[in-house]
Amino acid sequence: METLARILVLDDEKDTEDLLTQKFRRQIVEGRYQFSFATQPHDAMNLLKQTPFDILITDINVAGMDGIAFISKLREDYPFMRTIVISAYGDINMLRAVMRGGAHDFVIKPIDFADLQATIEKTAKVVATLKQADATNKKLTAISDELDVSAKLQKSILPGNSMKRGAIELWADSIPAAEVGGDFYDFFWLNENQLGIVMADVSGKNVSAAMFALIAKTLIKSFAKIYSSPAECFKNVNNTLCGENATMMFVTAMYGIIDTSKNEMIYTNAGHLPMALISPDKPSRFLECDSAMALGISENIEFENNIYHFSPGEMILMYTDGVPEAADKKGNEFDYERFTKVLNENSTSNPKLLTEALIRAIRDFANGTAQSDDITTLCLKYRLRMVPHAS
Repeated sequence: METLARILVLDDEKDTEDLLTQKFRRQIVEGRYQFSFATQPHDAMNLLKQTPFDILITDINVAGMDGIAFISKLREDYPFMRTIVISAYGDINMLRAVMRGGAHDFVIKPIDFADLQATIEKTAKVVATLKQADATNKKLTAISDELDVSAKLQKSILPGNSMKRGAIELWADSIPAAEVGGDFYDFFWLNENQLGIVMADVSGKNVSAAMFALIAKTLIKSFAKIYSSPAECFKNVNNTLCGENATMMFVTAMYGIIDTSKNEMIYTNAGHLPMALISPDKPSRFLECDSAMALGISENIEFENNIYHFSPGEMILMYTDGVPEAADKKGNEFDYERFTKVLNENSTSNPKLLTEALIRAIRDFANGTAQSDDITTLCLKYRLRMVPHAS
C-alpha cells in the first residue's frame, strides 16, 4: 500500500488548481495524492500551521524576491517537508540559489506532467524515509542507556551471518569489544539480480554510537531502494545525517551493489577501509576506490561510483579497522602484511572458513591481549561460471 503524499501548491495562476486536479485525478481518487492550494506565501504559511504537508510545490516567482529566505525558513520550521520549485529557463540563476537555500528538487516550465509526477513520487519516498528515521530515533531515545541493553541493540541490527543464493555465498560476523561500538554490516536483495552489501563503522563506543548505527543503517537500506546508484544513495544518506546530527557523530561506510546478470559490482566509499579481493590463482589485493569523507560530517558531498568485474571463484572481504589494528601486548598491530598472508593462504576456501581463519590469526597474534575494537567482517564468494566460446 502506497503512502499518502500531502501536497501544498503555491501558485498565483488561477487555473493551476483545476489543471493539477485534472492531471492527477487518478492519484487523488486512489488516495495517493492530497492537494491543497495557496496563491500567496502568507496563505501557504497559514495552511502549513494547520496541516502537516509532505511536499510544497511552489512557483519561484510567486515565492517573491525573498523566495530563498522563504524556502530556507520552511526547511527550518518543517524539517520533514521537501520543496519542489517550478521555474522558467530564464530564472536559472535564481533556481540555483533557491536549491542551495534548501529546495529539494525542481521542474522547468512548461511543465512536463510525467516529469512532475516522477519528481513527486521520488520526493515522497525521501520524505517517508526521513519520517521512518525520525521514528526510529525517537524510539531509540526511549531505550535505557544500560550497557547490556545497548549491546543487544547493536547486535539486533545485524541481519544474520550467512546467505547463499545462485552465484553468491556470503558470511558475515561481528565480534564486539568490551565497550559497545558502532560497527555494522548489512546485506539485502534490491531485486532478483542485485544484492546490496554494506560495511560501516560509527565514531565512538557508547550508547549513542549504537543508536547512530541503527539510524545510519536504516537510512542506507531505505535510500538504497530509492536510488540505484551507490554514490547517489550515500549523497542522500549523508545530507540526512548532517541535517539531523545533534550528537555530531559520523560513520565511515562502504556500499556495493553486486549485479549477477552482469557479473559486476558497483561500489562507493565514505572514508572506509579498502575492500580486499581474494582470487584463487592470484595474490590477494585491495580494490582501488575513490573515497569521499565519512557520512554525517558535511552536507552536499559528492561520492564516486567504482566498478569491478568478477572472475570465477573470487571473493571480496569488507571489514572494519578492528582487523588491521588489532594489537598484541607490546602494542604492535596485526597490520596488512599479516592480513594479506591469511587471505592468500585461504584463497580457495569459502567465506565462512576464510573468516574463521582470519579471526584465529588475529587472536593468535594478540596472544590474550584484550580486544580494543569491534572486529567486523563480511566475506562474499562469487561463483561465476564462464561459458566457453564456440570454436
